[in-house]
Amino acid sequence: MRKIFLQLFVFVFLALQCNANDLSKFVSKMDFGLNSIVSVYLEDAKTGEILYKKNEKKLMNPASTLKTLTFGASNIVLGSDYEFETALYKYGNDLYLKLGGDALLSKNDLVNIFSQFKKENPNFNINKIYIDDSIFETFYPDTWMEEDLWPCFRIITPYIIDNNMFEVAINRSSLSKRVEIVQNDSYKLPIVNELVLGDKQEYIIERREDEDSSIVYFKGVIIEDEQIKLPVLKPEINFKIKLNEALRKNNIIYEEFITSKITPQDASKIASVSHNISDISNKVLHDSKNFYSEIVFMVAAAKYINYSHVATSDDAIKMFRDIYKKHITDDIKIADGSGVSRENFVNAIFMTESLKELYSKTDLKTFLTTSNEGTLADRMLFLKDNLRAKTGTLSQTSAILGTLKTKQGRDVVFNIAVQNSSKRKALLKHFENTLITKFYRMF
Repeated sequence: MRKIFLQLFVFVFLALQCNANDLSKFVSKMDFGLNSIVSVYLEDAKTGEILYKKNEKKLMNPASTLKTLTFGASNIVLGSDYEFETALYKYGNDLYLKLGGDALLSKNDLVNIFSQFKKENPNFNINKIYIDDSIFETFYPDTWMEEDLWPCFRIITPYIIDNNMFEVAINRSSLSKRVEIVQNDSYKLPIVNELVLGDKQEYIIERREDEDSSIVYFKGVIIEDEQIKLPVLKPEINFKIKLNEALRKNNIIYEEFITSKITPQDASKIASVSHNISDISNKVLHDSKNFYSEIVFMVAAAKYINYSHVATSDDAIKMFRDIYKKHITDDIKIADGSGVSRENFVNAIFMTESLKELYSKTDLKTFLTTSNEGTLADRMLFLKDNLRAKTGTLSQTSAILGTLKTKQGRDVVFNIAVQNSSKRKALLKHFENTLITKFYRMF
């Protein structure tokens, strides 16, 4: 019996070695360029056995796979039932609209808040209306690159209404002799139109650093009409415009200038609207929206510091390091909540161990996408429901973090990242698909 046991042990050991060797050969033969780095870590989720590793301690840009950990940390701090609430308070004859970082807040929500107020307080004589924006600071992460700023991404702010986006129409004139830019939104940009008609659609939208930063230039050539959406440049102004519209729709006459002020502690809540964290999770982990990810991260930071002051990005990063203190080391650096910054540096061990911990503490698994969903659309279709993962993409970088139930019923957790590769995005994603397929079949 002992001899049979030893033979079986040797057989299993050699089989695993063969699997690991096969994986090594596959990874090694992939030519991603001389300066590229491939990092892979595969671990049994239950036993902790390391099934395969390569460059697992190398510091890499996580790209959007970081959203898994920042949202996971936020979920722990906020709780799975957290409501992002925008509430109206009264204090004497003053009204305070307290912003809660609700990234799903709409114009209709504002109308509903004041509709509730008017219904319950038909004869209320308003003295002043204030906005309480003290939940977190308005900022762009200081580690983002120039191409990450407006108009590519929205500024991080508690002043959010309709995703802080608005529509602009670029139209040829009726005689097709010039280009018109039409703004139908009540919020408008100061625009310099330098567009001309031509034989292609090629234009840019920019602000000049040496001039008033609120002036926007449209420059280039168009051949056809186009409807585009742009991020709001001045979110506080846009929010106040929409707030005044909500007042008018409820026939509330208020002609004073609306300023910001912290809500008194003994003020009474009289109306509110909210959205659950599960609604926003879909935007973060399924659609990989950077704006939503950063907003949730900042709201969680505000709760983490118990609303003792206006939350900052430093508070959010401190929260992150505290949540993952069992796995984080001094060389690991987190600079934002979305993975956009090129100054985020993690290694594969940290990513997989942190994901395992999140699975034990939260229902994060239900939020992650499976095959043919979100950013995994048209990928590894046969692994439907066996795979739960988050992808990440930056220039010359591709990554994927997740869990997998293998063909033999084994639960594994993995992290794959390729960095500094000039190869096409499709090739990098194909490499990830093939490697994950090998994980599934081998283990």
